[in-house]
Amino acid sequence: MLKTTQHNNVISVYLDIFTGWEQWFLLSSDRHHDSLDCNRTLEKEHLDKAIERKALIIDVGDLVDAMQGRFDPRRAYSDLRPEYKREDYYDAIVNDMAEFYKPYAKNWLLMGRGNHEVAITKNANTDMTARLVGALNTTEGCHVLEGGYGGWIRFMFDKTNHKSHINLKYFHGAGGEAPVTKGVIQTNRQAVYLPDADVVLNGHNHNEYILSIKRERVSNKGQLYFDLCHYVRTPGYSNGYKDGSLGWEVERGGVPKPQGCVWMKMYLGSNDRIKMDFIADIE
Repeated sequence: MLKTTQHNNVISVYLDIFTGWEQWFLLSSDRHHDSLDCNRTLEKEHLDKAIERKALIIDVGDLVDAMQGRFDPRRAYSDLRPEYKREDYYDAIVNDMAEFYKPYAKNWLLMGRGNHEVAITKNANTDMTARLVGALNTTEGCHVLEGGYGGWIRFMFDKTNHKSHINLKYFHGAGGEAPVTKGVIQTNRQAVYLPDADVVLNGHNHNEYILSIKRERVSNKGQLYFDLCHYVRTPGYSNGYKDGSLGWEVERGGVPKPQGCVWMKMYLGSNDRIKMDFIADIE
């Protein structure tokens, strides 16, 4: 079992590295799994690939959609999947999702929260993230961690008297869909107040980008060096635009969005340095 510790909203993941070592991660958000608009075929394809690659799964919110509850003004009976047309609507979603994700639970590192999960807790008095994590962790060998709307994951590496770490900051996201900038403008804002991050992972607006910013740094020993911070936004698996004829996305002036995830690969490079590659897997 992977060794992890959690203190407040900082998770530490301890990884042993060796010559030829590599570790894959599936980075995702905005699955909206219970929605009719979720591309479950693509979602399952990527989850199966995570098993094949022994990838750890990091999801940063809006795993659930749950917009058909009585409190939600956007609810529409016609938007319900048949299996959720019942009085215990939220229970049905949690139970169904637990069964769907159970085969992947041993690979699942983090389930964060998005605006949909937060709204459900506020308006319906149930924490669907906590309930789903609790259900998955009843499976032997599973230790899925609950995340917040934002938080940190520290990857701690140990290799023959050489210790290092990589800091990943995740934040579900805020604001509108950013039709012009796609949210990329936020990278410069985040660079100001997240100086300790090596990776910044966002979701929320269903856009996708991978952008790296090079930084000039000074070490504790007064040595000048340069490093990179990688900014990643994952689009999710929801297609509310459909054919562009009708629906909430079309009526509000929304645009087609990609669906999918981003793969992050860490591996041992020259001089025992940990390197990272990022690959968008979208359609």
